[in-house]
Amino acid sequence: MSNIKKYLTGLKQKVDSKSLSAPYRLVTGNQSADMDSVVSALSFAYFTKLQTEQDVIPLINIPRKDFRLRRDIELLLKSHSITEDVLYFVEDFHQLVSESKVHLTLVDHNNIQGEEIQKAYADKLVEVVSIIDHHADEEAFLDASPRIIRSCGSGSCLIFNYFYENYLSKLDDLSSHSDVIELLLGPLLIDTSNMTQKVEQPDVDAFSVYQQVVNKGNMQTFIDSFSDGRHKGETELDQFYSILKKAKKDVSGFSFFDILLKDYKQFTFKSSSSGVSATVGFSSMGKSFKWVMKNYTEEELQSTMSNSLKELGIDLFIMTSSYTQKDTDIYTREFSYYFEERNDDRFNHLGELAKDQLELNDDIYGWKKMKDTVKSLQSSSSSTFQIYNQGNIKASRKQIVPIIKEILEH
Repeated sequence: MSNIKKYLTGLKQKVDSKSLSAPYRLVTGNQSADMDSVVSALSFAYFTKLQTEQDVIPLINIPRKDFRLRRDIELLLKSHSITEDVLYFVEDFHQLVSESKVHLTLVDHNNIQGEEIQKAYADKLVEVVSIIDHHADEEAFLDASPRIIRSCGSGSCLIFNYFYENYLSKLDDLSSHSDVIELLLGPLLIDTSNMTQKVEQPDVDAFSVYQQVVNKGNMQTFIDSFSDGRHKGETELDQFYSILKKAKKDVSGFSFFDILLKDYKQFTFKSSSSGVSATVGFSSMGKSFKWVMKNYTEEELQSTMSNSLKELGIDLFIMTSSYTQKDTDIYTREFSYYFEERNDDRFNHLGELAKDQLELNDDIYGWKKMKDTVKSLQSSSSSTFQIYNQGNIKASRKQIVPIIKEILEH
């Protein structure tokens, strides 16, 4: 049994028997629950236990039923025999916070996300005690310690580097914890496209240690277990990355709503002029809108967007895509949004207001094949749907959220 599986199994027994001492210590990643968030939470909990003997519960900030949409994470965890039954989700948070006050660490975000945790915080059941993150600083919880917020490709590297500097570098044999390092390698390679994009010094520092510690036998076992054989001849790291990337892109059998939920975050912004709040959902898709409109009917697209507003409790749905065009190998981003009050002044001019920063234009990939569907979606008398090509391909959701926040809070 791997070290981290052993930790999670022992923790589960303590949680189930209610033998943890209060206040409970939890760590959670952000609401998208991508690989970076999940592995950041798991590794923070494990390294804290290693260094301080303190039990920390790693929380995945989504409903348990939505974990199936993250096939890359399932695959990575499965390779270390980590199964869903030793993981903690939003439903578990309800039970935990009913038993004890919670001291919470935020990783891969720096302000509370998710309705359940926000409510518990408002009820003074949660205290944020530490933050390690690589997003724009929201200037919250300034007394948290540590409070590490800095830019890098993968936020998980900040977790590792923090513990490496303070504790792990002093161990005689870090290789005995190679299973956790192998988990950490996953989000680093995914978030930096195999160390080719968005790489900053924290990523380089962590990667140099990972390369020394990773067990090549374990890596080969992973490749033998999950490879389709298409990447033979590549290095072990390249094959490891290719397998995870393929799993991440696998959306076979998904509904359009599944696609939208696969990488989703939600924020509320309050206008300084009107005092009115808007709750906005942000979905990041790894498929083009051309692909979306080819694979789902117009009826499913319309009903899904409409039902999403109700089911998710949002006023505005921003859907972005990022992908590489197969025929030209051009990396592309698209920006779209949907809302249902056609005369809602908060959103009517969103495209115009975001145009300059995001370099929005009408040169949409595959437009000829999708224009009829788009125009039909735009013809509704009760809703507004807009779609653009996003010329600023450097702006991912990490940059888009602050832009929308600035527009809506003006």
